[in-house]
Amino acid sequence: MKKYLLALFILICTFSFGEEYTSGKIVGKIGTALENNILTDVEIDGQEIKDVEFYNVKLKDRIIQVEVPIYGEKEYNLDIEKGTRVVLAYEEDDYGKMKYYITDIDKRFHYGILLILFVGFTIMLAKFKGVKAILSLLVVILGITYGFIPFVAKGYSPIMLAVMISIFASFVTIAFTTGFDKKGKVAIISSVLGTFVAGILSMYFVQKMKFTGYTTVEAIGYIDLLRGIKVKELVSAGVIIGSMGAVMDVAMSISSALSEIKRKHKEITPHQLFASGITIGKDIVGTMVNTLILAYIGSSLFDVLIIYINLQDLEFIRILNYEFIGTEILRGFLGSIGILAVIPITSYLCAHMKEK
Repeated sequence: MKKYLLALFILICTFSFGEEYTSGKIVGKIGTALENNILTDVEIDGQEIKDVEFYNVKLKDRIIQVEVPIYGEKEYNLDIEKGTRVVLAYEEDDYGKMKYYITDIDKRFHYGILLILFVGFTIMLAKFKGVKAILSLLVVILGITYGFIPFVAKGYSPIMLAVMISIFASFVTIAFTTGFDKKGKVAIISSVLGTFVAGILSMYFVQKMKFTGYTTVEAIGYIDLLRGIKVKELVSAGVIIGSMGAVMDVAMSISSALSEIKRKHKEITPHQLFASGITIGKDIVGTMVNTLILAYIGSSLFDVLIIYINLQDLEFIRILNYEFIGTEILRGFLGSIGILAVIPITSYLCAHMKEK
């Protein structure tokens, strides 16, 4: 019972809105924009600013007037209307008066809807196994959030931590969904080994291709914040964590299928079972590799679009050697290699591991 209460507490905390400090301002007040707003000229730091909009925003105990900057490029402006819940930052000016700013639109309600849809469909389709899958996902996310990221920030090796989190994730996910029978053990071992293959290759290519870990020009601005952190290793750690889910999926699919074949045909030989695993793997690999590559393309779609628009002004060789492009190529190919590696590994272990 305590475990379920702890999980519920963490979930609630995820959607709670605590106060945070950002650039000298405290961010954390939530208000609702009202209908009347004023476009006016104001003087800020001795300069006349023409495009400043003021909204009347309702807080719990009062209504305040809040400044909203209007930018020349309309795409930068917040789309606020009556009833919009907004996030406020506030600070004291030189005269001790509190100044408020709208920094963003509160999106937590929609996050909640997405969460409900995800959990609802998962449980509806997979029943109790769906519940276990969600719990395992929650445990893995907590492991990454409270284990991997804080220790990376303290200067520990991201690659070492990524390996540890991949072992942990494989163990937790498969243990929750199938237990520790033969197919579960095979899937755990296979997924870890497949992820290792991708990780070891990524370490080699990161070294040979001279990646810095700063994948964009904007990232260079965070150098001072990242002192003592092994930024270069984050590329390999990203490959390990990014490929972990797909590799685990393939390992579990093949292990489950071969276990069912073995259960129905007890006379099948190890050689025949291994051949069946390879055949099943061939059918899986096409869609799974596409899934992984397309996921990486989708995550960097904005950058791909910008490159396409500027294609005439950029040499193709220069595009290929941008670090963020190289990183995505590395992740896509090495994640796919991890999937390919897990097929013979899983097939061999299923064929030769003895049932206990």
